[in-house]
Amino acid sequence: MDRLEKDEKEHASKHVDIESKRFFFDVKENHKGKYLRITELSGGRSCIVIPLGGINLFKERLGEVIQEAEKLIDTNGSI
Repeated sequence: MDRLEKDEKEHASKHVDIESKRFFFDVKENHKGKYLRITELSGGRSCIVIPLGGINLFKERLGEVIQEAEKLIDTNGSI
């Protein structure tokens, strides 16, 4: 574990499995501030970090995209 990981404080954590992927949603804090980290595990690992100061705008834009994506899903849940 490196120094930066030791300096992180975890506030909340959830995960969800979808198909062959696992997604983690972690609210953490470090010397730069509080943030949401979304991590995808599916053979490899990738993540995005959103500062909590922008979380409402991120949620709004994500909601808009989800509404559009839902139009592409049929009644059986298939794409």
